[in-house]
Amino acid sequence: MKHLVLIFGILVCLSCNEKTNSQTNEVASETNVTEISEKTEIKESTDTNDQDDWYWKNTQMSTNNSFKNWEHGTVDLVMVYRYTQNNPETLEVGSISNDGILQLNLPETIQTETKVGNIANLVFYDIQVMTSLRSHNPETGYFGKTTMQVVKNGTVIGNMTLGNSVQVTYNLTNQSTLTMGDEGYLIWWVYVDGPASMKGTEETTNTVRRDGTNPIEAENTVIYDLDYKPGWNLVKTEVIGKYNLEHERGLNASWFKKHEHTVISEIPRDANYFFRTLNN
Repeated sequence: MKHLVLIFGILVCLSCNEKTNSQTNEVASETNVTEISEKTEIKESTDTNDQDDWYWKNTQMSTNNSFKNWEHGTVDLVMVYRYTQNNPETLEVGSISNDGILQLNLPETIQTETKVGNIANLVFYDIQVMTSLRSHNPETGYFGKTTMQVVKNGTVIGNMTLGNSVQVTYNLTNQSTLTMGDEGYLIWWVYVDGPASMKGTEETTNTVRRDGTNPIEAENTVIYDLDYKPGWNLVKTEVIGKYNLEHERGLNASWFKKHEHTVISEIPRDANYFFRTLNN
């Protein structure tokens, strides 16, 4: 009888160990899936909440130009001249105080770095045929930035964007995610040293896909309606409509339907600053 009890006890222990090992393997498998999804080009994840969590990682949003629980002390906001190869020049455009209050102080006049008609200014890469665009005063001096660097004691600790969506303010400032379909807008800054404009509409049908999705036919519209006044201008780039792409592992994937670029007179009320710390 004692032997039977002993054998029964051993079987129970083995069953528990198998269950524990099975659970451990399931957790490891889930971790691997998460790691794979985070490494994909468009930073996809298994559901909308997880995707939102990824976009919010190391990210803080302002409210009324103030960051709650700001922990970085006093910092400077700067823009970088992208065409300077060695020791790039920076332009101081504002600051955040020790208690998290953001002040933007754009200098009245600056040195421009290129011309309005330079196609390198089209940082969203959404126009396929350059003849779709026409410029007025294309030789006008131009400087444009979608992102500000956040600098503390001479060291860049992160970047700052402005818009109404944590997804869009990330997607439109990173080359690998420019065509994502998350809806919303990014506000960015353009300085010109004279009146100028860039206008054009392009409508195309494209076969599009992402890693792990089947190709689809997408109708895309891109509108540039930019009338610049001398000095600083606010540009709004909005993503309107999206195609949901079916992913082989059920991950979220999308493609934009329409990009619309316009100059606006003031920052919209629903816009906020998004501070993203550099990954350690």
